[in-house]
Amino acid sequence: MRRSIVFLALAITLGCSSRSRPGAVVPADPESAVARFLDAVGANSLGDMAELWGTSGGPAADRMDREELRKRLGIIQVYLVHERYEIVPDTDPLRRGTGNERQVQVRIFRQGCTPLVPFTLVRWRDGWLVSNIDLTVMPNPARACSPSEG
Repeated sequence: MRRSIVFLALAITLGCSSRSRPGAVVPADPESAVARFLDAVGANSLGDMAELWGTSGGPAADRMDREELRKRLGIIQVYLVHERYEIVPDTDPLRRGTGNERQVQVRIFRQGCTPLVPFTLVRWRDGWLVSNIDLTVMPNPARACSPSEG
């Protein structure tokens, strides 16, 4: 009986962990990684965002302190909340990046603002993770959009 309780407690603990699942599938291309990340922003899913944000060493969910990760992703989410988004095709390989790093430009639509936001992605395993987002191009989410920001 005691062994069953310990096993059940361990299973629940592992099931509730916010850490990356060993079999988690990372997006196969940079555009899919950005789309899934922005869909996670829209779904208010910090857990999914943490699985899709990271470095060439892996997802932030596996590498960062949970509280620090929650704070950082919370800020990113506030800035990237959107009504919709469009991934802007870029055929210029110099702007797009090469090797293990890529750039993806995304038009974010929010309250009349439409900034073009650069996302940097890095290769991890057989897929891509969002590694950097230039939030400086996003208008302040607490204020209305000015004509120069749209």
